[in-house]
Amino acid sequence: MELTQILIIAAVGIALVASIILRQTRSYVKQLEQLDPKKKQPREFGIYTLEQVAKHNKRDDAWIIVQHKETKEYRVYDITDYVDEHPGGESILNNIGGDATEGFHGPQHPITTYVLVEEYCIGKLAEGEMPSPPGEPGATGGQKP
Repeated sequence: MELTQILIIAAVGIALVASIILRQTRSYVKQLEQLDPKKKQPREFGIYTLEQVAKHNKRDDAWIIVQHKETKEYRVYDITDYVDEHPGGESILNNIGGDATEGFHGPQHPITTYVLVEEYCIGKLAEGEMPSPPGEPGATGGQKP
């Protein structure tokens, strides 16, 4: 093999390795940018009625109501972006569009869940709005999709 051929093969090899490294670096930088908290769209904190929450009862538009353990305030969460990440699978869909307090405060959720969920809080129930207890007529336990 001639020296020219060896140099061409070496140059092509170096270019290929450089291309792979550059592509990996760009991918890594893109992932880091997506993790940047400043890039996240801020959610508006609003006041919602039971009727408004009930309209968001689909997998791709999923809201729930959960009573805060300490303040007893009913908060509204848009969990749409979390549905596919939920470690408990489809069970997260059981109460979409309604009150998920009972299931949310169950023994299956570690304390870290209470911190995580705050990222999805979009507001609270309007003054005087209160979900009916489970099993009672008019209960707002949500609907299965």
